[in-house]
Amino acid sequence: MEKSEDQRLIATRSESLDAALLLLQQEGVLAVTHAAISAKTGISRSTLYRHWPNLDELRNAAFARAATTPRNLPRTNGPLKTDLIWILGHLMMALNETPWGHVAPQIIAVAATDEQARELLSKWIKDRGADVEKVFDAAKARGEISKDMDVSQLIELVIAGPYFRKFVAGLPLDHDWLDAHVDLICIAALSQSNDLESD
Repeated sequence: MEKSEDQRLIATRSESLDAALLLLQQEGVLAVTHAAISAKTGISRSTLYRHWPNLDELRNAAFARAATTPRNLPRTNGPLKTDLIWILGHLMMALNETPWGHVAPQIIAVAATDEQARELLSKWIKDRGADVEKVFDAAKARGEISKDMDVSQLIELVIAGPYFRKFVAGLPLDHDWLDAHVDLICIAALSQSNDLESD
């Protein structure tokens, strides 16, 4: 008996979060309310309040659902340009074709005032940054760039570039942009590497 109740709780939470995520994508963060989710799912508001007494908790749970897209291990067999195209191509696809792309600007805005949203966003960025760092570490191991090079700003450029272009500048993320952005990163990496080697 306990097991079936647990399954019902899991199913209720899952259906509620699916509805919350749909509301986030279609209408924005302010549309995610207990009443709106109840209207979409038929789940009583009292049940929703038991799961998420605070509206911010409910919204952040929906953000977390959008942020948990499948991750692929980064390509690291080189050359650097090919690996960067691969990893940035996956990020571009996520921003263009998954719920994360619709929800990301909202979580960025909410993270300015909500600590739980800030933590979720920070974790997402840290995970992606670690993937990009593996790409640069592999390039160092192959001798493409200096082993002494600090790649932290390059990692920021890889991750921040697509977000700025799509959400701030309102420009498309397409393959022409991808090729140009990767070329810029490679030029910066090789320039910095050459400077280190000449010192």
